[in-house]
Amino acid sequence: MSSATETGHTKNVNNFLQLINYCAGLGTAYNPTLAALKTTNLTAQQAACDAAVKAAGAATDLFNGLVDERMMAFAPLQSYATQIVNAFSVIGLPKDTVKGAIAINRKIQGKRATPKKDTATDAPAPGTPVDGKSGSVSVAQQSYDNYVKHFGNLVGWVQLQASYNPNEPELKVAALNAYLQKIDQANKAVIAGQVPYSNALNSRDELMYAPKTGLVDTAFAVKTYIKSVFKSSSPQFKQVSGIAFTRPRKKR
Repeated sequence: MSSATETGHTKNVNNFLQLINYCAGLGTAYNPTLAALKTTNLTAQQAACDAAVKAAGAATDLFNGLVDERMMAFAPLQSYATQIVNAFSVIGLPKDTVKGAIAINRKIQGKRATPKKDTATDAPAPGTPVDGKSGSVSVAQQSYDNYVKHFGNLVGWVQLQASYNPNEPELKVAALNAYLQKIDQANKAVIAGQVPYSNALNSRDELMYAPKTGLVDTAFAVKTYIKSVFKSSSPQFKQVSGIAFTRPRKKR
């Protein structure tokens, strides 16, 4: 489902096409000096922006899909790590060896050995929506990187002990390594997907909202030109004055 912001981009493009049609309907009376405001150039600009908005929408859908897949891959991480540590702690190993696994699991759970006041976790839980969804991209990405690292450390710690060989298939070392590979690949897919996703959005925003040359400022310039030629009280200007063009709200 498209977000309100994506709908706004599409509406701007569609309204720009409506504005061009009104300009064309004025015939030879619409004759701006500035080349960028001539109908042929307006039509080319509309087509380029339409393509950019669609490309950005497709890139967003693809990236959000990667984010969703990562969320699903990481969702069982914390409970799985605890299950592994519990199995590790009942096979007769020295206390310090078990404590090592517990310490790694504490990091996976996002807990400190001595929690800060009013602070229970160091990072978002592995199922927290991030990147294309919500939240801080840099902080959340670092958190996922750390989850992969910590789980890798846990797998490395338990497989050093030859006596760790549980009967349960999901707790065997091979299964642990398979899950480690799964979350690592899911995380790397999001990292790789950030570049084309960002590029598509940047390209769209440049074409749509760049000062003076973007679609929105061009639309306002067209309206001003029509107002200057036909006057503000004219039916010609009234036809176009109500066509809305908006810019995305700046993030605080």
